[in-house]
Amino acid sequence: MRKLLFQTLIFIIAAGFLSSCEEVDKPTPTNELMQGVWELTEAYDAGENGGNDIINKVSPLAVPNLISLNSTNGVFSTSAPLFMYIVYGDSKFMEVSSQLDQAFLYADSDFGLTQGEWSLTKGTTTNHFAIEMKMKFPTAQTITTLLNMMNIAPPAFVESVIYHKFVNVKVEIDDDNPDVMWWTFDDETIPEYNIKDENLNYVLWNGISTNNFSRCSLKFEKRIKAIDDIVSDSYAVHE
Repeated sequence: MRKLLFQTLIFIIAAGFLSSCEEVDKPTPTNELMQGVWELTEAYDAGENGGNDIINKVSPLAVPNLISLNSTNGVFSTSAPLFMYIVYGDSKFMEVSSQLDQAFLYADSDFGLTQGEWSLTKGTTTNHFAIEMKMKFPTAQTITTLLNMMNIAPPAFVESVIYHKFVNVKVEIDDDNPDVMWWTFDDETIPEYNIKDENLNYVLWNGISTNNFSRCSLKFEKRIKAIDDIVSDSYAVHE
């Protein structure tokens, strides 16, 4: 009897030890969940008139508003109008929205997608990240024209690229719904706008106050197709 009780006790202790050694399911790191091709499907103003639907304002092109985030921190997108709205604000953005089909030639393979970088602490779960969009225009004259239309002085030495960086952008995505992601640009978001000099050094550009960026909430849904294929399909439909 004592032997049986002893064996039972050993079994219980062993079972408890083994169960304690089992791996606990950990949440997928945020950087892994964010990787892939995403389409902007909802967008809302989060400023004084918070809650207004702005999806049609920030998606004026024939091609959908797409962002591809890869594992090496690269961004490829058709989201230049979206970031122009965020940077320059509603009223200024509307002055040039009709010109954006000519400014961002995503149908032209020689021009290419709007590129950038994104960053956050890898291997962990987090609710904030940083993104920098390289706003490339076909020519320096294009950006000069657009900025003049918005009554904004062009950079002292005009380049066709402006780097718009946003730090502390809120991100919401988890294992329960990994195909939906929300970004929020709010008062905790820190913008910084740069151009580069002849030595490729960043130079702060103060053409517009960083305090005036548009606070907004953006909903993205994951897509299976590659971003280039979606762009091609979209322009084919509108030919």
